[in-house]
Amino acid sequence: MSTFDLKPAIGMLWPLATSGFSLQGGEAHVWARSLDIPQSELTQLESTLSLEECERAARFRFELHRNRFIAGRGLLRAILGHYLQMDPGKVQFSYGPYGKPSLADTTNKLHFNLAHSEELALIAVAGQGPIGVDVERIRVLDDFDELVSRFFSGREAAAFRKLAPDQKPAAFFNLWTRKEAWLKATGEGISYSLNRVEVTFLPGEPARLLSLPENSSPLANWTLHELSPASGYASAVITSGENTRLKCRH
Repeated sequence: MSTFDLKPAIGMLWPLATSGFSLQGGEAHVWARSLDIPQSELTQLESTLSLEECERAARFRFELHRNRFIAGRGLLRAILGHYLQMDPGKVQFSYGPYGKPSLADTTNKLHFNLAHSEELALIAVAGQGPIGVDVERIRVLDDFDELVSRFFSGREAAAFRKLAPDQKPAAFFNLWTRKEAWLKATGEGISYSLNRVEVTFLPGEPARLLSLPENSSPLANWTLHELSPASGYASAVITSGENTRLKCRH
């Protein structure tokens, strides 16, 4: 089993941990890690990738994006390898219709999800049901109001337009990451329409699902958690059930 460096990076707000790759009853774990890593570690992680993953990496035009893809997939394999107690290179994936990976071994009940924005990656792991995670660097966009009107519900758009300009960046990425976390947990992807999922997002409001599309599983089947892995990022994870104990580390 390979090892990998867990040293702090990019102003991480979560505690550092070098062990604890074991899910206790009712737990879900979220790991944060910088994707900008030393070449020696990148080479080690690349050696664990599948042929298909190496081919995907080779299609990136810019070295920065190629290296971050390799780091993300390699770190996912390394972390899953610790939980599964197997060589990361032997972890095999299957993919849903929208590209969500899962373990090819359907007898294993470990669930996971990967998200990244710029240099920050989050890897969520759970043993009791689907899990979804998303992260975005908070930044100013010229077309906030247009994007909210296009992708989010009328109720959300009306509340968003009332916000002060300096509140809109964090509110927008709260909206985006909280919706996307649920869509990733279900494997639907954003093509399923972000405006059919409603969430809380206003400053100081606890993260909560408000409504889901018709024919979806009930709201009570999910718990939405706001995450704060690093300064300047909005993030959320959604877990199955109501009593999940969340552990977040880098």
